[in-house]
Parts: sequence; C-alpha cells; structure tokens
Amino acid sequence: MNKKVVAVISGGPDSIGYAAQWFERGYRVYPIIFYYSQKGVKEVSVAKKLCTKLGFEDPLILDISFMKFIWKKTQLVDESINVEREYMPSVVVPIRNAIFLTIATAYAFTIEAQYVIYGAHLDDNSPLDKHEILSTRDLWQPRYPDCSPEFQLALETALNIGHFRSSRGIQIWSPAREGLTKAENLRRSYEILEDLIFETWSCYLSFEYHCGRCESCLNRKKAFKQAGIPDKTKYMV
Repeated sequence: MNKKVVAVISGGPDSIGYAAQWFERGYRVYPIIFYYSQKGVKEVSVAKKLCTKLGFEDPLILDISFMKFIWKKTQLVDESINVEREYMPSVVVPIRNAIFLTIATAYAFTIEAQYVIYGAHLDDNSPLDKHEILSTRDLWQPRYPDCSPEFQLALETALNIGHFRSSRGIQIWSPAREGLTKAENLRRSYEILEDLIFETWSCYLSFEYHCGRCESCLNRKKAFKQAGIPDKTKYMV
C-alpha cells in the first residue's frame, strides 16, 4: 500500500520531529507550511530546508497572510502587541490549527493520504493557571484549546462527514493523541534527527538566533532539559 501522510509543519522540533517519526514508519511525508504574517516568519524557511534534508516530498508553502486582518490582538501576528515571556491567552491564535488542519485534510483527500499530522503535545493541554483564567468558563481550559485530542477527534469526524462516504477514513494524529509530552516527543525525535534537531526554529520572533526569552524559547529550553539532551541551540540570552 502507498502510505502517505500530510504533515502540518512549522520550523519547530515538535512538528518536524513528529513528521520524521512517521517517515521512519515508512510513510511518504507531504509537508504543508503556512505563512500567516507571523512574527516568527523565519520558521517558514527553516521548515522548508529541513523538509528537504529529511527526504520529505516537496512542501506546499501557502500564503494565508490575509488572516492578519482577522487575527488581531494576538501576540504572534499583531505588531502592536509585544511577545511575552510567560503564557498569556493573547498568545493563542484563534482556531489556527482548525484552519491549518482543514486545509491539510483537503490536501489529504486530494492525494489519497491516510493521515494528517501536526505537532501538538500534552504540554499544550495543561490547564490554565488561576491568574490566567479570564472567567469561570475557562476553568479546566487547556492553554491551547486546538491542540487537545478531544479537538482533533471532533474535527476529524466533521471533516470526514463533510466528504464522500467512499473517501472517509482520514485520521488526524499528533504527539498529544499518542500520549506524548513535549520532552517525550523531543526524545523520540532526537533519536532520528540527532543534531539536525538543533536546526529547528521555535522562537516567536525572527532574529539571527533564538531570542531565548519568549514563551516558546523557554519551553524549548525546558523540554531539552527534561529530555536529558544537552541543548546546542544558539540563544541570544
């Protein structure tokens, strides 16, 4: 059987590493990379380069920069809002993964791929702290709602129902759905990528090196430490 997987790829170790794991399982990986006017646009070129190095199929790079007119008041897009060191709800780009995964699933139906994957992990599903809760409705709310296995299964069901019955059966998978934390996924990925893992890009900004201060950089540092892997990433601080 011709095994195919469509992989939503950023430049980070979560998505790149998870795609590499599926490649090792014998799947042809069809990457899809999104430019959405993110401040960390460097991830696009990094993702493209790593996809080539890893032997994936030629990536689709889609320009959906028009979303900047919708995704205002979010740290990753709105130039009037600073990128913070600690998690704040404004770092969440509303249903970004729903949009990415819907487009990726349309691509999967077209090329007859069996799976769509992305890099969400269990740490993304940790609940909001007391000071982060905006209202009582946010109790037990995951930090990144569109990274939860619950969301993935619901979207998977909806997208399959939205296509011909004879073509249904696409599954959406992630490290979170496999029960993996960021560090656990990183450890698996490092076994495959080795030092290529340090060429990935996590920073929410686009300097020469990782800023070392934003939430994503801090999470990267923490994950390498928890995984027991000496971090060779170059940080500004």
